[in-house]
Amino acid sequence: MSPNSPNLGELPLPPSLKEMALASIKEAILSKKFQPGIVYTEAGVASELGISRTPVREALIHLASKGFLTLLPRKGFQLRALTEKDVRDLFEFRRALESAVIRHITPNLADVSLNHIEGLLIKHRKAAEGGNPIASIRADREFHLYLASLTGNSYLITAVEEIRDLIDLAGVRTLEFKERRAESLREHQAVVEMLKIRSISGAVEKMEEHIRITEQRALDQIKSVE
Repeated sequence: MSPNSPNLGELPLPPSLKEMALASIKEAILSKKFQPGIVYTEAGVASELGISRTPVREALIHLASKGFLTLLPRKGFQLRALTEKDVRDLFEFRRALESAVIRHITPNLADVSLNHIEGLLIKHRKAAEGGNPIASIRADREFHLYLASLTGNSYLITAVEEIRDLIDLAGVRTLEFKERRAESLREHQAVVEMLKIRSISGAVEKMEEHIRITEQRALDQIKSVE
C-alpha cells in the first residue's frame, strides 16, 4: 500500500435484491399492510417494489420457511395467523433460550457492556413514549439481541435472532397499546437492575417474568379477535 494512501478500507457489499425484498416484506407485515386471510400475489408485490419476481419469490420462500406466511401454489401467499398453540410453543422456546443467555452473561458482565445496555433502555423509553409500535418493537429487539451477542456463542445468537421475527409478529398488535409499551420497558428495567448486581437468579427470574407477560398479552390479543 502506498504511504500516501488514506487506508479507507473496503466498501461493504450492497444488499441483494432478495435482501431488500425480504426487508420490505417483513416491514409491511409488521406494519399490518398485509392482513391474514387475504391472498396476495408474487407479481403484485414485485410491481409494488419495482423489481422482478425472482427476488420476491426467493424472499417469500424464505419467509414461508420461517413461519411468517403460507405459499399457495398458482395463487400467491397468505400471511400466517399465529394460533394459540403457536404462541405457547414459541414462547416456551424463547424462555429456554433467553434464560440461557442471562445465565451466560451475568457473572462476568463488563461495566462497558452494562453502560451500553442502559443506553438501549434510554432508546427504548424514547420509542415507547413516541407512540410508534414498530419503533418499540425495534428497540425491544435491539435490547434482546444485544444481550444474546454478549454470550459470544454463535448458536445462541443465531437462535435468538431467528426466533425474534416470529416474536415480533406475535407482539406487534400488543404494542399498539401504550400501556403495554410502558409495561415492557419496566420489565426490561427490572432485568437490568438484576444485571447490575450480577444476580443470576434475579436476572433470570425477571427475564422469565417479562417473557411470560409478553406471551400472555399475545394470547389475550388472539382471543380478542376470535
